[in-house]
Amino acid sequence: MPEYQSRILRKKFASDQHILGGWISTTDPVITRVLLNNTFDFLLIDLEHAPINLETLQHILLLFQGQQACPIVRIPWHNREWVKWALDCGAEGILFPNVTTVEEARQAVALCKYPPVGIRGYFPRAAYNFKKDSTDYLSDVNQRILVWIQIEDIQAVSRLDEIFSVEGIDGVLIGPADLSLSMDLLGQKDHPQVRQAVQTIIDSGKKHHIPIGYAADDTTEHVLEVLNQGCRFATVGFDWLLMEQAASARLSEIRQGLKEN
Repeated sequence: MPEYQSRILRKKFASDQHILGGWISTTDPVITRVLLNNTFDFLLIDLEHAPINLETLQHILLLFQGQQACPIVRIPWHNREWVKWALDCGAEGILFPNVTTVEEARQAVALCKYPPVGIRGYFPRAAYNFKKDSTDYLSDVNQRILVWIQIEDIQAVSRLDEIFSVEGIDGVLIGPADLSLSMDLLGQKDHPQVRQAVQTIIDSGKKHHIPIGYAADDTTEHVLEVLNQGCRFATVGFDWLLMEQAASARLSEIRQGLKEN
């Protein structure tokens, strides 16, 4: 029987570990394979801002079979079709962008659960290995699939108690870019008002026992800062950004070495 990655990730959260993830936003499955060779706890496959279609999503998700990293798909919007497709392709979690109301939070949970808990349609194809693993897949599917939402609008910050009271929300990822944009402070993640909004989200997550994460994709220092600030998890970079940073660091080291010679 397979050990579904969402079970592994839930155990890590239950043990109070800091959880680290990354982003898949390119369409080449080779990049996904390279990332899976590392020790990510989860990888977010970005369908909101990246040109990944349904066929490519299936190819990417098949690479996760037998791996430790949990595949979570950020869908373009809160559409039933995208949730159904992503879960049937093998996603072990869904990230809903820009949730701003309690109704949207409830809908997110419902879209990920089979009746009578929710409204997910049935035929999980690749997710249950084309029926080969159907018994194990279905045994705890409504409890296992992760429902993550993004808080990235100042309107949502004023409604956190309502949103975080929705049963079935497993995690919250703060989106600092859109959060600052909604405050007319685009790109100013260190502005005192933005930092205060972020801290409010973190504090509310602790109050409601919901893990809070942060998209800290630029530097190691930023990741450590938000984890020390109280976040339980963080993303550490996009696939293309990690490649760019690694290439830049390697070239700088070589050029510095040549100067020293």
